[in-house]
Amino acid sequence: MARQGKVVIYGAGMSGLVAAIDLSRHGYRVAVHDREEGFGGGRKYNPSTHTTSIDVERTSEFIGLDLSPVFHPLVSCPFYFHETVLHPPLEVLDLHTVERGNRPTSLDSLLFTEATRLGVEFRFGSPLRREDLPKLPDNTIIACGLTPSVYEMLDLPYLRWYGWTSRGEAGFSNRSWIWLDESITEYGYLSSCNNFYFDFLFSTRHIDENTLSRYRGFILRHQGVEHHDWDYISGAVPLASPQNPRLFHHGLILCGTISGAMDPFFWFGILGALVTGKVAAMAVYDRSKAAEEFSRFNRNFARALLFKNKVWYRIRPHVNWLEWNIRLIGPERVRKMAKLYYSHFHAPFNLPGFARLGVY
Repeated sequence: MARQGKVVIYGAGMSGLVAAIDLSRHGYRVAVHDREEGFGGGRKYNPSTHTTSIDVERTSEFIGLDLSPVFHPLVSCPFYFHETVLHPPLEVLDLHTVERGNRPTSLDSLLFTEATRLGVEFRFGSPLRREDLPKLPDNTIIACGLTPSVYEMLDLPYLRWYGWTSRGEAGFSNRSWIWLDESITEYGYLSSCNNFYFDFLFSTRHIDENTLSRYRGFILRHQGVEHHDWDYISGAVPLASPQNPRLFHHGLILCGTISGAMDPFFWFGILGALVTGKVAAMAVYDRSKAAEEFSRFNRNFARALLFKNKVWYRIRPHVNWLEWNIRLIGPERVRKMAKLYYSHFHAPFNLPGFARLGVY
């Protein structure tokens, strides 16, 4: 294939790597910059494991790379409302586990290996700086994920999140759980994959150590698991405005989390990063088609965010009320109702995530 021009990408995460792979296949010379000293993200976030809703076959077809070696069907994911447990119908939810970071079994390693094979140039220890913005070449792709400073330098609205994390060898795989409590706005969850776990308690407001202690006590009571090493971290998510999803911004191409390709309800971002990585590459060689695809993938973002802010956040603080209703109806009956719903209908916005985007 005849060589095309050169494209610069900032961010060597999922979306940046997918964009680099696709552009290389189309004959472009690609240089990927990242502030870290190697691929797989910073130690602040990775290595980690995640549970996400994804149609692996369709996503693999869309980005042109077989993802089945790194995505594993979830086998267990109880939802806890205080002490009441609800088992969702996993058989109809397309939930999988995946590993992030630089371990050989991670999604990032799969993508980095393919990008390297295709001759992508990597410049690590090379962060995006405000003074560089006016000098960036045309078609520069920004894939800087969860970094607040990049949102600020690009003048993108964002929410700040705060969380406690623990990670390490698990002794089990493909299990998750979710914990709801009124002391946080979001939830606590564990995801495990490849004998590695990532435990994350997060909220849009600060979380004190008493809340962490409650969460740790819950884990020990219900799962028989105890994690001793916890770190407090913070980051950004593009959930501050219904207008957050954008492919083009100030002459730049955005992809991944920073483009707004994220489920506003559960904050799923894996699939959004993968598909918008391909769309960002497409924006270089077929701008109108890329804009069409980006709009299609994010068409329900505004409605999902409205539901989260106007409905769920009014219900969410009343965990005792949610728990009482589940007990009144019966957890097994609730599970059967959810299974029936997802077997015959589809939510009017992206719940449980990006799994069905592009299918309907």
